Amino acid sequence: MNYFNPSGEHLKKLDFLLVDVGELIMWLERATAQHQRSFKDWGKFDRIETKTCRPIIDGQRITISDKTIIFAFLIDGLEEPVGRFRYFDINPRNRSAEFGYTINPKLRNQGLGTKMLITAIDYLLTTTELNKLYCQTAAFNIGSVKLLEKLGFHRDGILREHHELDGKLWDDYIYSILRSEWEISKFFNN
Repeated sequence: MNYFNPSGEHLKKLDFLLVDVGELIMWLERATAQHQRSFKDWGKFDRIETKTCRPIIDGQRITISDKTIIFAFLIDGLEEPVGRFRYFDINPRNRSAEFGYTINPKLRNQGLGTKMLITAIDYLLTTTELNKLYCQTAAFNIGSVKLLEKLGFHRDGILREHHELDGKLWDDYIYSILRSEWEISKFFNN
């Protein structure tokens, strides 16, 4: 594919890039208000449900809940929390939510993260209408990867070179578990 900038005063004003793809010439340019109206018109040909997995009310896409719910995990006799579990991006249409967690660095590698996640996931999947919980973790976070896989989470996808750490780009993994999978796991109601 050959990329080249157009010449001529008129073309420079459009601020675009021509792309020679062999039999036809395509171009990219900044979207104008007219383009935006066209994009909006395109939407008339599809049901909104085919274009988004986000919640819809009265035919309009609505923002997912910006509510974040945070649980602190505590152990009797310890002054500091053992860990934090939070869930967010709660989508009532798909009955899903994203979650994240952190284990107190002083208390890692003692099995407390496993107990914390089992407790939180079991609680959410038995007391709410959620059908799916999902999370994202970096490939370099081997402890988290192992924990999620041990609990029966499925690696749904890889965001390649998505997470920068110390000048290096690492992959991020997306994991999820469905209510039906959790209910047949050895961790359900444990």
